[in-house]
Amino acid sequence: MSSHRLSPQPGEVIDRGRSFTFRWNASPFAAYDGDTIVSALAASGERVFSRSLKYHRRRGLLTGDFNDPNCMVTADGEPNVRAAHRLVRPGMSVSSQDTWPSLRFDVKAANQLVSRFLGPGFYYKTFMRPQRLWPAYDGVLARFAHGGHAPTAADGDRYDQRYVHPDVLVAGGGPAGMAAAIAAADAGARVLLVEEEHHLGGHLRWGESSDLESLRAAVDAAGIEVLTDAVVTGRYDGNWVSVLQRSAPGATPHFRERLVKARAKHLILAPGLLDRPYVVGGNDLPGVMLSTAVRRLVNLYAVRPGDRAVVLTANASGDAAVADLTRAGVEVARPAPARPPLRRGCWTRDRARTSPGSGGGPAYAPWSAPTGPSSTATSW
Repeated sequence: MSSHRLSPQPGEVIDRGRSFTFRWNASPFAAYDGDTIVSALAASGERVFSRSLKYHRRRGLLTGDFNDPNCMVTADGEPNVRAAHRLVRPGMSVSSQDTWPSLRFDVKAANQLVSRFLGPGFYYKTFMRPQRLWPAYDGVLARFAHGGHAPTAADGDRYDQRYVHPDVLVAGGGPAGMAAAIAAADAGARVLLVEEEHHLGGHLRWGESSDLESLRAAVDAAGIEVLTDAVVTGRYDGNWVSVLQRSAPGATPHFRERLVKARAKHLILAPGLLDRPYVVGGNDLPGVMLSTAVRRLVNLYAVRPGDRAVVLTANASGDAAVADLTRAGVEVARPAPARPPLRRGCWTRDRARTSPGSGGGPAYAPWSAPTGPSSTATSW
């Protein structure tokens, strides 16, 4: 296994003084405290983490956060874990899902050979008659269910609930959410700040961080209650807001998950930015990732995303990704502007073209196709 771990980075969240091992598909891998499952694997040179639903094509890192669709795994028997968000623990056993006999060689990838017969929704039209064979059809289709297997052993973990009554609940702990929470607290309100990541700061954590420490200090000084690794799941009548809290370091007694039932006078939504990929040929190949995923790997986890990269950019975010890649020792073979439109077939392997009306989006390149405000394609 080759190491892609960089030298210490200014904003990294890993603790290099606490190293340990865990297992990925029965093989040992090294990690640091603060690593996610995927960042630890990427640091060891792993690029493929799952297979696609129908044709079982290889899938790699795309967004590098809670929303990454390509990084669903089973961890210590728990299925459908978001590996780009879940922190890895010593001795954790992690495995890929819906792959047989292995992730590297998946027999179900043979579906690609008959793709012309497996169009969208084919199962609704194919398995209708005769009705007496429905039980047999169910058994066949169940084997292609794309997800982990529910554990059969008893779950001994603690699941908790809590009631809170803040004046203001802020959903989102990026710079906008932190500023809103500080303003409300300065006005005398009791504030609950909820953030799905493990730390406050949003894009400031891997981008321009000059205001990050001052904002965090102001949140602490204002006496704002902060829930990290938590997400607002719904708002109901009378501003009854449900919050799922997945962890709370130092909480006594320890719990695995907690449902926080908040009756808030005011709800402020500050969800932040979600990158959107271009829809082009080859955009699902391992190595094609959003520029924000690249910057998370470099700045938070000190991981070099690859050896060579092509960056398609339409704004300053792409320029920042190029700077981070260069600093990480990645050869930027070609930064390509998304506007004006590229000539057909001038640089992508599959003659990929940007989709009409996709705005100032991200990027794609040979062997990869990125997304968002800008995109990055890397190769090792």
